Amino acid sequence: MKKSGLLAAFCIVTLSTAFPVNGQQQIQASEKKKSIKKITTTAKAAVVMNADTDKILSEKNAHKSLAIASISKLMTGYLVLKKLPLGTQVQPSSNTMKIGEESNLASVNLDSNQSYSADELLRAALQLSANDAAIALGDQVSGSQTKFVKLMTKTSQSWGLASAQWYNAAGIRNDEAMDDGVKAPDNAENKMSAVDVALMTDNILEKTPRIKRIVHQSQNQFDGITQDSNYVLMKNYFKNTKYTVTGAKLGISVKSGVSYVGLFTYKGKHYITVVLHADQYTNLSAVFRETKRILNQTI
Repeated sequence: MKKSGLLAAFCIVTLSTAFPVNGQQQIQASEKKKSIKKITTTAKAAVVMNADTDKILSEKNAHKSLAIASISKLMTGYLVLKKLPLGTQVQPSSNTMKIGEESNLASVNLDSNQSYSADELLRAALQLSANDAAIALGDQVSGSQTKFVKLMTKTSQSWGLASAQWYNAAGIRNDEAMDDGVKAPDNAENKMSAVDVALMTDNILEKTPRIKRIVHQSQNQFDGITQDSNYVLMKNYFKNTKYTVTGAKLGISVKSGVSYVGLFTYKGKHYITVVLHADQYTNLSAVFRETKRILNQTI
């Protein structure tokens, strides 16, 4: 009996010595999972990330893939900065002009008989969420939405964003792209999980800081017209809170409701927030309300 007990003890010690890494990895993974707070929000999915450490601090349904609407324009902006000199002259197609004429889609009413600089189209896409500007840029980079979608897919895969599904540069429904629609159902929209949106945003800001400067600006000038950027909405909502908003991107559609990626500073630290499908698309203030809510629960 004593020999048997010694043998069993020897086996336990030997196994724990032979496989220490796997055991430690499991413990670390378990501890990491426990350290991520669960948050309460009306949004279907949400995440708060510490942008200084790239650590996810809190989440709700973080890995659920959902339509992201105009949040897609962050990826479009990144690819434009990587592929086009900002002085490049872009002449939109007649189909892009038709997209801009749709009353339910944000646009700057591009004229297919005019050319525009890549720089002013980029600002229109990111600051005003202009769908026609984003489509024109995607066409200029790759020659068509089909080819640009392949580039978006290749880029997101290289960053490990497994949930990403792309159909166009703007984030509109496939049928809303009209002749630029790809081979997919009419109601297909760009989709991604909240955690992948946070990781994508972190990657983009690190690799192309210019985008952070663009989404931080309060006004946009396009074709001789000056107007407030989307950033003004964000700044006004958070001005009476303890958080400083430094920019971000809204995403609004019937399918995705209202969604939002926010960039914040608080006590010298930087945060990325993601709120997907906070409420119906008519209730814009819901994304700011829920962003404040998840920040309060997290930091």
